[in-house]
Amino acid sequence: MADGFPSVSQRDRRPESGSSAPLTGAPMTDHAELPPPRSGGRLDPLQILFWISVTVGVAAAGIAITAGPSVGQAGAVLLVLLAAAGMVLFFWMSRGAGRKHGAFPERGAIAASALHSGNREFALIEALDEAALITDASLSPLVGNQAYLEIAHATGVLGDSDRPPMLSRLFGADPMLSAPMFRLSKAAQLGQARREELPATGALSGRHARYEACVGPMPGGYVLWRLREMGAASEQSGQAEEGRQLFLDDSPVGFFAARADGTIVYMNRSLRAVLGLGDDPSLLRVKDFVKEDASRLVRRDRRGFGPSRSRITLKGIDGHETQASVLSFWPADDVDGAARTLVFFSDAEAPETPAVVRTDMTNADGGVFANAPFGMAVLDGIDPASAAVLDSNAALMEMTQGRATPSAPFADLFDASEGPSALAHRLRQAMNDPIEITLATTPPTAVHVHFARSPEGRGIAYVLNVSQQRELETRLAQSEKMREIGELAAGVAHDFNNLLTVVMQTCSTLLRRHPVGDADYPMLREISDHAVTAKELSEMLRAYARQQTFAREVFDVGDFIGSKQELIRRIMGASIPYEIRHGRDLPFVKVDKTQLERVLINLATNARDAMTPAGSPMPRDGKLTVRTSVITAEAARGLGHNPIEDGKYTLIEVEDTGGGIKPEHAAKIFRPYHSTKEAGKGTGLGLATSYGIIKQSGGYIFFTSKLGVGTTFRIFLPEYIPTQEELDEISAKERALLKPATKDVAGRGKILFVEDQTAVRRSIARNLKECGYEVEEAENGEEALEVMSRNPGAYDIIISDVSMPIMTGPEMLQEADPAYIGNAKVLFLSGYAPESFSHMLEQYPVHYMSKPVTMEQLVGRVKEILATAA
Repeated sequence: MADGFPSVSQRDRRPESGSSAPLTGAPMTDHAELPPPRSGGRLDPLQILFWISVTVGVAAAGIAITAGPSVGQAGAVLLVLLAAAGMVLFFWMSRGAGRKHGAFPERGAIAASALHSGNREFALIEALDEAALITDASLSPLVGNQAYLEIAHATGVLGDSDRPPMLSRLFGADPMLSAPMFRLSKAAQLGQARREELPATGALSGRHARYEACVGPMPGGYVLWRLREMGAASEQSGQAEEGRQLFLDDSPVGFFAARADGTIVYMNRSLRAVLGLGDDPSLLRVKDFVKEDASRLVRRDRRGFGPSRSRITLKGIDGHETQASVLSFWPADDVDGAARTLVFFSDAEAPETPAVVRTDMTNADGGVFANAPFGMAVLDGIDPASAAVLDSNAALMEMTQGRATPSAPFADLFDASEGPSALAHRLRQAMNDPIEITLATTPPTAVHVHFARSPEGRGIAYVLNVSQQRELETRLAQSEKMREIGELAAGVAHDFNNLLTVVMQTCSTLLRRHPVGDADYPMLREISDHAVTAKELSEMLRAYARQQTFAREVFDVGDFIGSKQELIRRIMGASIPYEIRHGRDLPFVKVDKTQLERVLINLATNARDAMTPAGSPMPRDGKLTVRTSVITAEAARGLGHNPIEDGKYTLIEVEDTGGGIKPEHAAKIFRPYHSTKEAGKGTGLGLATSYGIIKQSGGYIFFTSKLGVGTTFRIFLPEYIPTQEELDEISAKERALLKPATKDVAGRGKILFVEDQTAVRRSIARNLKECGYEVEEAENGEEALEVMSRNPGAYDIIISDVSMPIMTGPEMLQEADPAYIGNAKVLFLSGYAPESFSHMLEQYPVHYMSKPVTMEQLVGRVKEILATAA
């Protein structure tokens, strides 16, 4: 035939596999009989049942009609039998003979039935000595010749159908044939002819064999499919391939073929023996047995200069090294995408030929070029903007992601987003001074380029990767930027707190003059509430800037968290259960209780929001677990948390069963103003504040999260070993908790109030005087010392701001003569304070309150301090 298939001829009929009866075919004539239907000409049982039902139904109808109205149940019998006949008719039309002639014919069934009933136009397919199948235009199988049916029967896909299966079903067990079958089907649908040489498969005959499949259009919209085995051609090809392999294996020189990525395609016996390898080197790469830059052996030279020659060192699996010379080349047709390399084991180098180009620079420079830790390239000219690459080392190939191949324009290695002329100008600057430029890689890589001339008049480019250095510089600049932002935020918070103090103190005065029921009371209450909200925002800024003044206390974390159960319950609400699990033998910690409580509140609030479904007003289907335990730094590193200093820590875990944190948010979770919540439902300062508080307390905070499972935040607080005095103080505080809290803010005593802001000083002094205290004012630390020198020991309590011009509050305390202070207690007020002030709170018996404060808070604290002194 024209397409290469065997010519039509008479062939012997083979018996069907697994059948005792022979399969005899029709004589090879134009009127050859087609294979009978799979039903063997027997009636379908549903057809018999249908005709019996119809006969009985018609008889019952006749009886009912002739008997007249005197027959009582005849009508019911008639209806039942007619319904039965109708059901059988329905099944008959949808199955059985109905598939051919009914109202619901199977796709292609009518055409196939017509072929079997006397249409002999496709009888010639029996004359083909290969398997053949005819389908309609929609690829529904119609008829197959005897050879095709035998293959279908042998593969077990023939079944009980009257029609043969599609060709693709014959190879259903071999996924390697899916792609060729798809291409053949696509060509058949488009009315095109196509031939495919299928990969070797054992799906048909049980032994690996290759087949050729062909598809082509026929008149009338039909499609002819043919399949033949290529055993003879395959055997001839295999013999030729075996002869070539035998020749290469017996060659006295080594030979291997490798792809561009270094994967070995073939290696002859001589080279395997030198390396001590077995018969299957397919898992090797060139770099596994070549000591030098292995990529040079499989690098394609696009200049077409022929094979390249170089000296290499072979590494055996036993560690033995062998010197060798190699010739590497790519075949002209490049049928398999693999480079060929001849390996000469003798000390004598391979003979020089005009077509061989020396590219081995490792001998000339002692290996500096190939083994340099930075990129190097030899150019064919002294102008880096127009020169091409003659050779490059492994470092530059890796740096450029394989683009620095021979004959590649040197300028193409770099980013040209600013235009070719700008790039050329930048490269020419490297002839005088080193430049920083970006490689055209993904992602872009920052490099320094140095350019020099060789004695032969060629250009030599040195390329240093500085991307890590630039990343570190960027991080340092970002760190400095954030530190400056933190200082700015702390300064703004300080001044803002002074303003809030005036607002809150004045509002307290007006609320006393306009109590509940007054027309102005709601507006004053609203001002007071917003001032408290502004105070919370200010405290978040100070916490993020890590410039809060911490009043650190020594306490047990288990007792502290146990006392916050009611607070956590109010945050989570009634719909989310929570559990607190206390660890044993928890060490003491020394942190600010108020700040740690703020962290717990923030984490519990975030957990509640994470367990609240989108669009739902309240959380559900979740659980919060708070655990405490003892852990070492080594165990923390085992959980993947780094860096963390060596030592023993108290661990607080806050675990929720929410939706988890998405990977794109994980790296930004502690950044200020980064929020995963909807707009208007979060400030983005919560976790940034928590991070600042824990870090300023000397601890660490990490988290782990899994989408759809939940998130666990872990707080590591360093162990603190208290002194005996601190243990006694802890016991005294516990006893003091049993006393009822002071509610009456009225009191008596003499107060020295030091504050540089006039508005703040006047508002606080006015409220203190209204509560019954005698107040004397000072504008700064020096003035306060003068006041105390005139009245030494005359004050019951000294209230001072921390940050003031001329002399700060702590400096005033240190400069004051003890006689000036006498028995007076000291209370510091500040919006923020230097870090050294936190240490002063631990060294001196002073008290501290954070601005802004309301009148009730300040007067209540004053009365508490005076009561303790009494």
